[in-house]
Amino acid sequence: MDDEVCTTHTHVARLRVMQTTSERYRGIVHLHRIGEDPGTSEQYDTEGDFASDVEARDAARTLARRLLEEQIQGHEKAQGID
Repeated sequence: MDDEVCTTHTHVARLRVMQTTSERYRGIVHLHRIGEDPGTSEQYDTEGDFASDVEARDAARTLARRLLEEQIQGHEKAQGID
């Protein structure tokens, strides 16, 4: 399964789906700031495992959007933008 990449002007979220040993699927998101080494990214897992890779990818997309939105809000707050 190929990775997907979502970006904002400050961060990159790379999401993937992994099959677990119990034959289920888990969504994983790696988040890092643009300009930083991707090897320093933070990993976030979806809550729970899923019966299909499609469900896990959808959950990972939702998680990536939420994480990126949190980063945007934090950046705007730091810049004094409301």
